[in-house]
Amino acid sequence: MNLNFIWEALTVLFVGYVLLRIAGKKTVSQMTGLEVITLLATASMIGHAVAGDGLWKTLLTLCTFVALLIAVQFLALKFDWIDKWFIGKATMVVQDGKIIAGNLRKLRMSVDQLEAQLRAKGISDYSDLKTATIELSGQIGYEWKRHAKPVTIGDLEAFFHSKFPPLPEQPKENLFQEVVHGKHQKEVPTKWD
Repeated sequence: MNLNFIWEALTVLFVGYVLLRIAGKKTVSQMTGLEVITLLATASMIGHAVAGDGLWKTLLTLCTFVALLIAVQFLALKFDWIDKWFIGKATMVVQDGKIIAGNLRKLRMSVDQLEAQLRAKGISDYSDLKTATIELSGQIGYEWKRHAKPVTIGDLEAFFHSKFPPLPEQPKENLFQEVVHGKHQKEVPTKWD
């Protein structure tokens, strides 16, 4: 019994994994159309290779897909028209508190769908928005009008510093320090009982 197909399948899966890591790490909702197509084509090619369509042909095809994706991504950084055609641009759907119906039609999105996305972001009235866009990922981006902007810590600090002398700041550990320094700042258990 020839068990060569097991090693070929593992090789294809490993190369596919490495190529997807090279292509970039994004969730599917953050991917552009070209990235989704490359991901699906890669998955399909891995399936065909496992089924026995030829190891080297499959690996070459996978490398070609990822090389094309990386080339387009690189060229999109250099040339705006490539970025617009292959990657896409955000579409403005609210401007100065008013919905842009024509852009919603282009997106094939109803006002109810837009309102649902706004509600999910905690926005109760689109007239409070200076702009809102539907990003390439399908998520909504927005900018508040001046009167609706929430107060930030910086705003509060500026106000309090103008009224009171600043207090000495105590350094505080946080979870991001582990990433910055590459290790835990204090001892943590390595094994769970």
